Amino acid sequence: EDAERVIEPVQVMAPDGTLSGRLLLSPATDAGRVTVTVTSEAGEISETPLIEVAWPDENARDDRRIAYRMELGALRLGTGYHRLGLKGPKLEAGSLVLVPPGRLPAPHFEFGVVTPLYAIRGDDDWGIGSFTDLARFASWVQHEGGSYAGTLPLFAGSFHEPVDPSPYLPYSRLFWNEIFLDVTTLPEARAAGVSALLGGCDLRRELEELAGRPAVDYAAVMRRKRAVLMACTAELIAGGGARRAAYDAYLAANPELSRYAEFRAVDDHAATRWRSWAPPAGRLPEELPEPASIEYHRYVQFAAATQLAAAATGGAGLYLDLPVGVHADGYDVWAYSDVFAEAGVGAPPDAFFAGGQSWGFPPLHPDRLRESGYEYFIRALREALRYAAGIRIDHVLGLHRMFWIPAGGDARTGAYVRYPDRELRAVIAIEADRAAAVVVGEDLGTVTPAIRQAMDRDGMLHSFVTRFEASVDDPLPQPRRPAAASLGTHDLPKFATYWSGADIDERLAAGEVDPAEAAAEADARSALVAATVKAAGIEDDLGRGSDQTVHEALAASLSSLAAGPAPLVLVDLGDLLGERAPDNRPGTGPEAGNWRHRLPKRFDAIAGDPAVTGVLAGVRDRRSAAAEGASR
Repeated sequence: EDAERVIEPVQVMAPDGTLSGRLLLSPATDAGRVTVTVTSEAGEISETPLIEVAWPDENARDDRRIAYRMELGALRLGTGYHRLGLKGPKLEAGSLVLVPPGRLPAPHFEFGVVTPLYAIRGDDDWGIGSFTDLARFASWVQHEGGSYAGTLPLFAGSFHEPVDPSPYLPYSRLFWNEIFLDVTTLPEARAAGVSALLGGCDLRRELEELAGRPAVDYAAVMRRKRAVLMACTAELIAGGGARRAAYDAYLAANPELSRYAEFRAVDDHAATRWRSWAPPAGRLPEELPEPASIEYHRYVQFAAATQLAAAATGGAGLYLDLPVGVHADGYDVWAYSDVFAEAGVGAPPDAFFAGGQSWGFPPLHPDRLRESGYEYFIRALREALRYAAGIRIDHVLGLHRMFWIPAGGDARTGAYVRYPDRELRAVIAIEADRAAAVVVGEDLGTVTPAIRQAMDRDGMLHSFVTRFEASVDDPLPQPRRPAAASLGTHDLPKFATYWSGADIDERLAAGEVDPAEAAAEADARSALVAATVKAAGIEDDLGRGSDQTVHEALAASLSSLAAGPAPLVLVDLGDLLGERAPDNRPGTGPEAGNWRHRLPKRFDAIAGDPAVTGVLAGVRDRRSAAAEGASR
């Protein structure tokens, strides 16, 4: 295929407006009769004879074709996607031209509050947070002076037993998870039949039991919600008026939704996943499930879009997360199989994981992704940015290289595969610019200086985590690059757990460290805590593990971070509540209770808690002072 390529399928225009490329033409092609055509995204066309902008490349060797260097200067192309074409006798070739903006939007000494949506306990709690709860959360964050309400990925999930609720392994990055729908506020819920279903004693009793649990039971919640949502679907389809017209318009504007709905309906009823019932990928069985099952999946996406739009416009901007991968059995890999590779993704063996890591999802194929004009990648970004004021790019290293594991092999036989990072970053910049959204790259861990320099050029914020940077000599460090700064992440123990050292005890009990290692870690942690106490001026009379001391330490640590140079500071709502249960325990699966733990109090109680609002007031004041200081 490469041997017949005339021009690269994708090119990125330089900041000075020039476009450079390499052409390979047959000796039989009369270069004097070839025209270079540039078509802007708006449809404007310019034409130039090839011989005016290209010349033979004496340094390039090709036995069968003549290599040319092409230089197009002073192109007046706006930010976006354009087409370059070559036309001549027996020649027609083209390339997608990416024109990124100069710099991505950046926050100015702002802060946000983050929490998993599933953890929020709402007014009419079904055992999991809802999009309505997300809207209330965003409104509250704005009231407290914050600019961003952040949460974990909200994309479509699978409810096949046993349920793996990881938000970082979605069934699709193009559609949303209906488990977060607030069914009680849907217009269809007011219909007599649905209202009677919602008011049934059995359902109310079951919901009260689910709402009282400390963790989400995804399968149980989804069974109850689906029964009501199926009834809502039937009401909408049977009805008319403005609501039905809006639904029909949504379907017309989102043609891929019907294909997704058919896939999900078949997948819901299949005993095995799609590789068994739909070879090759992209094909559905001849006999589809009953129309009601298909209509259900159309309806829940329409409802999700409506509720997400409300959450995105009623308070602080949503700060959403784009996971690096998707479930191997999900819709995206089935529908876009041509851009996914038959391999796995993970990490090579290291001191922590002697056998390496396998993350359970297939990688995007870099060459096929380019040939497709990045259609899938653009769609995934665009869907997230439809509602996001800020977006976190999970595993930003994946824009540059991914560790592939051969099918049937393990991480010890894997290798790194390079990606066209300049093109991927250009696509991110274009889409974020159009959405006026801040972009944060997750660049924790082993990331090369070149990658971080590329992020700086784009205006992509880095990820700064105090936990990874603090030392006895510098217990309250500040980021040296523009960053979204936080005390921890969803993959780390909560602040209260870390401060008390309970996470070391847990790892010792689990056999992850031996007693000598645990003792050494505990000594180092104690020294760091003592240095933090001294640097922050914390009163430690009640002992390091007391709730009051933990709260004061948290407030001081956040105050220091908020007074610093980070454009964005992110505050974990669980930390504000003194929570100790983690969101996730890396290296474990659903059996460890990951992605299930709920906040201990209803959200209205949290929103009025002076201990919570007091810390946020301190963060707000110090952010304002830092902004004023920077402007002097």
